[in-house]
Amino acid sequence: MRSVLAILAAATLAAAAPLAAQTPLGTYADAFETRAGANTPAIRYDVRIDTASSRLDVVMHVERAPATVRIAIPRWAPGAYRLVDFAARLRNVRVVTGAGERIVADSALGGHAVWPAPNAAPLAIPGGTFEVRYEIVGDSSPNNRAFLRSSGALLDGPGTYIYLLGQTLAPARVHFAVPAHWRIVTGLRPTLDSASFFAPSYDVLIDSPVLMGDDRSLVVRRLDVEGVPHRVAWWRRPGAPAFDTSAFVAPVPRIVAQVKQIFGWIPYRDYSFLFIDGTGGGLEHLNSTTIGISAAAVARDSLAHADVTAHEYFHHWNVKRIRPIALGPFDYQRVTRTRSLWLSEGVTDYFAGAILRRAGLVTEDAARDALSSSIQSYLANPASSVLAPERSSFTAWDSPVVNHGYSLSYYLSGALLGEILDVRLRARNEASGGVDALMRRLRDRYAGAHGFTDAQLRHEASAVCGCDMSSFFATYVAGGKTLPLGDLAAALGWRLVVERSMAVDSAGEPLPDRRVAIIPYGGTGSAGGAMGGALKLAIGDPTSAWGKAGLATGDTLTAVNGTPVASAAAFRAVLASLAVGDSVTVLARRQGERKVVVHVGGYERVRAHLEELPSLTAAQQRARERWMHGDTLATSR
Repeated sequence: MRSVLAILAAATLAAAAPLAAQTPLGTYADAFETRAGANTPAIRYDVRIDTASSRLDVVMHVERAPATVRIAIPRWAPGAYRLVDFAARLRNVRVVTGAGERIVADSALGGHAVWPAPNAAPLAIPGGTFEVRYEIVGDSSPNNRAFLRSSGALLDGPGTYIYLLGQTLAPARVHFAVPAHWRIVTGLRPTLDSASFFAPSYDVLIDSPVLMGDDRSLVVRRLDVEGVPHRVAWWRRPGAPAFDTSAFVAPVPRIVAQVKQIFGWIPYRDYSFLFIDGTGGGLEHLNSTTIGISAAAVARDSLAHADVTAHEYFHHWNVKRIRPIALGPFDYQRVTRTRSLWLSEGVTDYFAGAILRRAGLVTEDAARDALSSSIQSYLANPASSVLAPERSSFTAWDSPVVNHGYSLSYYLSGALLGEILDVRLRARNEASGGVDALMRRLRDRYAGAHGFTDAQLRHEASAVCGCDMSSFFATYVAGGKTLPLGDLAAALGWRLVVERSMAVDSAGEPLPDRRVAIIPYGGTGSAGGAMGGALKLAIGDPTSAWGKAGLATGDTLTAVNGTPVASAAAFRAVLASLAVGDSVTVLARRQGERKVVVHVGGYERVRAHLEELPSLTAAQQRARERWMHGDTLATSR
């Protein structure tokens, strides 16, 4: 363990050194639009939208190809830490070489995400020119990742574009052939042709979703926010309820302004908020985000999207520019693990709440209730005293089976860590800037090509605090000790009250243990079921009746009491019929099919709320003020 003086001395030296992340242009040539050499492949995609057949027809044109190549489609998407079988949606994959030879692969690239398979000889390319022609089966269910309907479509990069293995830094052009009266909204660079776009690399290409739609379904509002152009686009299903579009757009510039206040500048040329009237959730991208929210929800509450919008927008700094060292450069064929998703995703959730508070989009009572709800969800999960945030992060790709059935969202634990860290980092100096300052230090020192390590994160936190934070990280981040939420509440002028009792209905009768669900597509955070695939169970508590029976999150549900379950709604109907004392026979699959009997009993419920202290000290009053409104000091430096 290093001494505090050593840490502060190292921080002083680091501050005195040039911060490369602050000067992204090293020479005039760094600003060239296309960074390619004579031997860099020239790649162009033609994408035709076929609404009649509900499919995409894609032709990938390649010139200056290496003598031998392998083609591939990603197995995962940045920001969504789970494997996805994108290859399963491919049909009629054909490779045509410059010599005219036609090679036919089956629907899933010869049975692999890479073709020819790794154990086979690569494809020889005479003349360095060839084409890949293929079809993609569209999904008609609107969601925040990909769908195709007669009135619009959302193209998800990883599921749309085949690539040359080992050539992800090659620039690409893409042309879209769309139905008449459709418009296109994307973060890709526009060209003189309104249907053609440019990407400086494959990484940028697949990180730039494309939202399309006809004049009636796709509405676009252009905003100038802090001197930078932004777009808010939303696609609505035909017949969807109307809502106040001005009230819907109103939070966006306030969210952007709050994030700029934290970091001091806006790092992109333009930004697109892409909203889809469909399944909820969101996914961040380099200069855009896709967010699913129903028009009905927005009609009821124009701010229904504000929390997820703030979360996904904050990602344009945290993850897209400030990232753990493991998250780049990407290998789209392999699992990419990091122990810092609690920071990248969870602390982003903390900032989402802070942004809404600082922007005046929530009242103090509503903000306190939201914090109480998060604390209650955390304490109600037995994993809170077992599973460390770093472990939750590292095993994000895995079934909870690897953690003995325990599962704790790194979004939830990370958001609460963000709240606690802000208080801890200000313990010696209230004006230190807290977590805001920590994010700025990470940006200044590690944004860009390098990324930060776990040790560098701890070092920067200690520098902000002016103290040694290694023990805190060892106990609460790397260790599995329950977070000190009572201390957090006290620092903000509240008392945390936690009550445990049997869950009962309005008549005082025990409620049956129905703590099991179906993972929706997109899921909670980055977890999720397959799009249009089999039903997968979500069991957050291994001590529940369902966990005790041997089921775990990720198990594929086949049947209940001998009857096949065709939908999440059908499973919910089964759950609604259960009473204490019932037994349920569940047929599930996890490395083979298994039959288990669930004995439904009652269960204990945890309630948590924050009570106002009788009187607040001056320090608590200032902490509460900062919690609601942020620092009043200038944050850029």
